[in-house]
Formats: sequence, structure tokens, C-alpha cells
Amino acid sequence: MNDGGSARERLGRVDAVDLGRGLAILGMVAYHLSWDLADFHLVRPDLPFTPPMRLLSHVVASTFLALVGVSLALAHRNGFNPRGFWRRLAIVAAAAAFVTVASLVFAPGQAVFFGILHCIAAASLVAAPFVALPAWAPLAAGLVAIAAPLVIQSTLFDPPWLLWTGLGEALPNTIDWYPLLPWAGVVLLGLGIARLPDTLPWLTSPGRWRAKSAPSRVACLAGQQSLAIYLLHQLVLFPLVWGVAASGLVAPVPPPNADMSGFLSSCQRACVAEGRAADDCATGCGCVADAIGRSGDADRLATVSPERRAELKRLADACMGR
Repeated sequence: MNDGGSARERLGRVDAVDLGRGLAILGMVAYHLSWDLADFHLVRPDLPFTPPMRLLSHVVASTFLALVGVSLALAHRNGFNPRGFWRRLAIVAAAAAFVTVASLVFAPGQAVFFGILHCIAAASLVAAPFVALPAWAPLAAGLVAIAAPLVIQSTLFDPPWLLWTGLGEALPNTIDWYPLLPWAGVVLLGLGIARLPDTLPWLTSPGRWRAKSAPSRVACLAGQQSLAIYLLHQLVLFPLVWGVAASGLVAPVPPPNADMSGFLSSCQRACVAEGRAADDCATGCGCVADAIGRSGDADRLATVSPERRAELKRLADACMGR
């Protein structure tokens, strides 16, 4: 997710930016590790859905996207550089396409069509016209982009060719989902902050902060290679976790006995509110609960994430004949 350009290469690495990106990529690896550990039952199955892990996920994504904006400001601080911009965009777009193809092979039911890399590519196009404007312009546009999904939400944007905007009501069943809105707003805010009068001089001055300690240099190195780490880290994590699970050195964590009463109650209330008969709702919700129990995911019902709502809705539609 390294997003810079020839201007940054001429002025030398900006350690503060590399450090921020490096810490973000390490946080992302930790978050994805929690998924692998949960899938192999080496930790509690709902760990990736707990509030601290969800917070980590959003902090990591926000950091990456804000630094995309900062990097755009650095790369084009002397005026828009088309060659550098399109070169970087092509690299990110190719990486996004790779993620989509890989997800279609390894997780076809949860394929990635607009994940973090897709969002970076699209948001970079949105931010490009703002790189030469005063700081207030991208800051204002960023706030509007973040607020837009709270104000505008319609089923008109639910078709797949519009869902990526973030203005629809539907949620795709995917393992990586960062719609353009509100997330492009974070890129614009990063660009706006970087274009404040004192920010770029501080980042680019000869006396700027340098990474000197070993941990900070390692984090900076990770930041410089963040895109490669993002694309390849699961090739290391997954076999490692599988090996630990297969070795028997760590006892699997048994799933807790899930209390389905809360789910059944909320499911039946929502069903009746849609105008269906109470008996039909009781039968249909029981069918959904049984399907979830067979899938082994009943223990995750207490923290249903947006990514899983579409899956639950499909189960409900199948059970209720819709």
C-alpha cells in the first residue's frame, strides 16, 4: 500500500510516513492472524469480531488511507506529476486485480471486489484533482465524503455495479469490504492535512525525524514494503498456523455453547415487522439457527459483523422460501 512517487524518491524516504505505514501493515498482519487462529480453533472463534479487534481493523485501514493522501501531497508538492501518478495507480490497480482473482480461487463465496486496494485506487482518482488546491478543499471534500453514507442511503445503489459507492443498503458477502464512501474521505483528509502550511515543510526538511532505533527501522522497512507484505503475508501465516494446529502442540479451543435465544428473538421480531405470520417466522428463524449451528458459526452470533449480515440474510431467504 505504499503510495508515493518520483518526488518522494528525489527527496529521500520520509521516515515518519514509512513508520506509520509500517505500524499499520504490522497491525494488519496481527488482525489477519487472529482470523487464521480462530479458523483453526487455536483461539476463541469470535476473537476477530470482538470490539478491540474490530477497532484495530478500522485503525489500520484509516492509517493506510490517510497516508495515501499524505503520499499524494508529497509526490505532487511541486505540481501534479501525471507520469508518477499513473505509474503508481497502475501498480495498485494490478495488485487489487490480483487480490480479486486470488479470492475467486480460494474463497469464491466471499470474493473481494472492492477491498482496501480497490478503494485506494479509486480514492486516488478522486483525490487527484485536489493535490494542487489549498488545504481547505480536500479537507472539506473529505468531510462530505465521510458524511455522505449517513445522509444518502438507498436501494438504488444496491446493484453490484453501484454497490461499491457505499451508498446502498445491501452489504456484500466478502472478506474485504471498503466502499468508496466513506473511505475516500479519509484519503482526502490525509491530503488536506498534508497540504496545511506547516506539514510538508516539517515532513521534507533536512532536519526531519529519522528512524534510529532498531524497532523503528524495522517498522520503516515494513512500511517501505507494505504492498508486498499485504499480498504475500498469508502465504506465511496460513501454513504456519496450520502446522501448529496439525502438530497438536496447542490444544484446540472448544467453541462455547452459544445462546441462540437472543438471535431467535431478534430474528422473529424483524420477520413479523416485515408482515409475515408469527408461526412462519418462528419456523423460518429456527431453520436459520439450525443452519448456523451446523456451520459451526453459532458462537459468533453475539458479534455479527456487517460482513456476515448478507450471509445470514441468504440463509433466511432460503429458509423462508424467498
